[in-house]
Amino acid sequence: MGPLTGVEVCIDGDRGVASEAGDLLSRYGASVRASGEFSRCASVTVFGRGCSPGRARMSGPVAPCQGLPAAAPTRAAAGLLAVGALAAARVGGEVVVDADSAAILLLQPLVLAHWYSAPTPVRVTPLRIGAGWVATELGAPGDDDLFALLRRTTLFDDPEELSTAAQEWRLPVVPYRRELTSRHLSRARLDHHELLSPGDRLPPEVSSIAAPPLAGVKVMEVTAMWAGPLCTWLLAQMGASVLSIESDARPDGMRAPNGGGIYPGGLLIPGTNDRSAMFLALAEGKQRVNLDLRVRDDRKAFDDACAEVDLRVDSLSRRARDNLGIDYWGQSRRGPAIVHLPAYSYGPTRDWVSYGTQIHAMSGLAWPRGTDEPIPAATAYVDALGGIAGALASVAALYAATQQHEPPRLTASLMDAVETLSADSDRGTLLRGDPMPRVSELVESHAARAAEVTVAGRRVRHPASPFIWA
Repeated sequence: MGPLTGVEVCIDGDRGVASEAGDLLSRYGASVRASGEFSRCASVTVFGRGCSPGRARMSGPVAPCQGLPAAAPTRAAAGLLAVGALAAARVGGEVVVDADSAAILLLQPLVLAHWYSAPTPVRVTPLRIGAGWVATELGAPGDDDLFALLRRTTLFDDPEELSTAAQEWRLPVVPYRRELTSRHLSRARLDHHELLSPGDRLPPEVSSIAAPPLAGVKVMEVTAMWAGPLCTWLLAQMGASVLSIESDARPDGMRAPNGGGIYPGGLLIPGTNDRSAMFLALAEGKQRVNLDLRVRDDRKAFDDACAEVDLRVDSLSRRARDNLGIDYWGQSRRGPAIVHLPAYSYGPTRDWVSYGTQIHAMSGLAWPRGTDEPIPAATAYVDALGGIAGALASVAALYAATQQHEPPRLTASLMDAVETLSADSDRGTLLRGDPMPRVSELVESHAARAAEVTVAGRRVRHPASPFIWA
């Protein structure tokens, strides 16, 4: 039984996005049927046990993006559609999902660089090791020196061996794997959905809702970088109150005080690293609390806060959670629903350190058939897919919390977010493409909806909520 057991889903509209949304909801136990009336715009209706009828529909079709795998925008749009429908079912009504939002979130660093008049972030270049390649993202202080020391200590000519050794030093280094050999990570996927028959219960009619569907929900996040903060940003955009735990002793790496972030005019002024575009955009609408969970008084404040929230989202590794002991509440204390967002959820890589660029490498999506070497993506789009998947797990957990005695605990890893996607069949043409023309289109079409903020005395734009209600 999954957290959505008893929930019925009807999908219609764009066959790719609607079917993908149905697959995502069925992973959590929902029963999915298709109306059979497929059109340009996808729609998902949720109804059944313990929820009011809710619907989400796309405002238009979803197109592929140059520089990303062809299936990425479809998966992102489907995830947003599933999140919107399940959230809308909390209050009964319909939300509209902006069709451009999937591409905007996947290409967010490039979009923000355009708005901030900053240099365009470059693709991560694969590192050749023997007959293969590895993907590295050595951004933390000391990472480059440690990696150089590791390579001086032992002569590696196998990407798998180098990656395993680097991970023992907690360095984010992974091998690029071929599409044909990486699919063993995949779980079974539904390729089609049964059509509604005349005797089936038809989805009820719904009307637009006038207020955010998650108003009143309290969320605590212990996350960093892109996927986790994006997950809770999406929840905040639907009305949730988000308490963000961040220690001054270990600030979020997306602040990029080393100058690797996106800044107005492309210039970092020391001491003002809060201006980093990705950090500011993902922190919008949240309340930050400075707590170091290794300190006794801070830990008590954290435990007290956990008792007051409905949901806790973390992107900590299993080892970090065990070291901090934050999953134990005692026999007399009920904790919140919990959603974990690790890099991997199972298998021998479960405790590996990886970001979106490394998941792209490990999944095989970077190495389509017919190509001689891997192709890095234009952005770490897997982080965006992981954030959307985390938001879906979150609304599923919130639903399950109203149906179960014990608070639910769900895991939505970055690898889970891409593991059923297939690599492009065009010998990497789309993946190698230039995303900037699409970015320019998105910036122009989104200008009216974008949120304007003042950063370092300049007016800049941040992406608006993907969800639209009356």
